[in-house]
Amino acid sequence: MKRPIIYLSLFLSVLFVVIIAGAGIPLVQLAARLHPAAGWLVGLILTAVLLIGVLSAACFLIPLPGRFKPPKPGSWCHRRYLTRLARRHRRHPVTSLNGLPGGDSALMEAVYKRLDEQSNALITSTAKTVFFHTAISQAGYLDALVAIGAQRRLVGSLARLYCPRPGMRVLLPLYIEVAQAALQPSSRVEVNLGAQIGPAIVGASVVGAIPGANLVSIIIADAVIQGSANALAVLRVGLLTRRHFHHQLQGQPFDPAAERQAVNREALDLLAGLVPGASGVLSKEIWDAAKENLRRMPAATYDSLKSLVSRTVRGLGRTKG
Repeated sequence: MKRPIIYLSLFLSVLFVVIIAGAGIPLVQLAARLHPAAGWLVGLILTAVLLIGVLSAACFLIPLPGRFKPPKPGSWCHRRYLTRLARRHRRHPVTSLNGLPGGDSALMEAVYKRLDEQSNALITSTAKTVFFHTAISQAGYLDALVAIGAQRRLVGSLARLYCPRPGMRVLLPLYIEVAQAALQPSSRVEVNLGAQIGPAIVGASVVGAIPGANLVSIIIADAVIQGSANALAVLRVGLLTRRHFHHQLQGQPFDPAAERQAVNREALDLLAGLVPGASGVLSKEIWDAAKENLRRMPAATYDSLKSLVSRTVRGLGRTKG
């Protein structure tokens, strides 16, 4: 598979050079007729553009170092593996831990901790964004597309975090395994409907206790439930992706079916911490909008009655005339 891709890339590069040269030569000749210096300048610019394009394509064709396959702990080459992995992570933009000695197991624990902190922040922020977007819009299928797009971007971002510039050999199995685990719960115990709906009910009850706010509380409850469901899906996908790379770094096989229940528990814990604060912000915004509309209602009613009376008076005047 790799050899045909290389041949195709070389063919496209040659085709790009031919197209640029074929379109650039007449342009250089036209500029040279106006002034020799203009022809030289246009030719120099086209040559620079051509070189930049070819070098940019070549950079993407140069492969990165392969993934390290960790040996069994306690073997003679495990120390060497830690040293090589630490050296690679020193150049990582996120885990640049230059203050610790290379090859030490404490360094790798710090690397894993730093990666987990970054991934947790990324997963939580994406889930919160999806919560607010879907809770406010409530557009049905459009919200589902937004949630799926956010999950796809989240998986790609986590892949770039744990594996810089990942290729299709990394991304394709990752998407398949995560989709298989996220979309196929095997039993009612794994789904745990009570735990899923609990944070949404707690968040929706923030305004439900206010007297006279029944309609507003119903709107908020519907919004919080919709947003919580989509945020939970994002959390599950992000945590499954993180566990996939944890197993990959440790050289262990990743079994999506075995990880679902643990991921569901962790996702529900994160959702329980996310929904109350987010629903409080959402409730405040909806309640402020409702109060603003109530404040404007008398003036709008007065203007409507005034317009109706004036139209009626003008109609009666034309009838008498």
